[in-house]
Amino acid sequence: MRTKQAEPIPVVDGYEPEMKTISIMKANLISIPFMLVVGFLSIWIYYKVWHSFEWNGVQNALWLGVAIVVGIVVHELIHGFTWMVVTRQSFKHLSFGTMAGAVYCHIDVPMKKRPYIIGAVMPLLLLGIIPTVVSIVIGSVFWLVFGVIFIVCAIGDIMIMWEIRNEPSDTLIYDHPTEAGCVVYHKTIVEETESV
Repeated sequence: MRTKQAEPIPVVDGYEPEMKTISIMKANLISIPFMLVVGFLSIWIYYKVWHSFEWNGVQNALWLGVAIVVGIVVHELIHGFTWMVVTRQSFKHLSFGTMAGAVYCHIDVPMKKRPYIIGAVMPLLLLGIIPTVVSIVIGSVFWLVFGVIFIVCAIGDIMIMWEIRNEPSDTLIYDHPTEAGCVVYHKTIVEETESV
């Protein structure tokens, strides 16, 4: 993955930036009960459908380890690719690196709330929710465990989306270059109307 030095927060005329960041430690603490709830519900539904769990011991554990490592990288690539598509920007606007031991993707252009959320939610959907649902349909414990892990891995994205849930749809949002979260731009200039 390529990396680049983080740029300063852009100044947007007529807008005041507000930081919406989350603590990595807080995200990790929340992920524990979140994992228990998601794991319990997924296992309960799976067992109700299949009435058993078949796990091929060491072989599955090794493949799962490889899949998790690859999945962590793919998670960030999905963020970047999705943001590229929805904002119609080129790869040069993306940067990848590590932050507090976690891999991250950053795009250096502000965007509206909807495109930002699409890019934020896509790894949760593609690596977490879909594999979990597929595992229950086809009876695969491997994909059940994989899906649950990547639902939990998206806890930071879920927390960020929760932070901006009440922002208007036309709000400008900039992915924070050095912290987990984003910058929300609020309009500060009211357009003057001509007096009659």
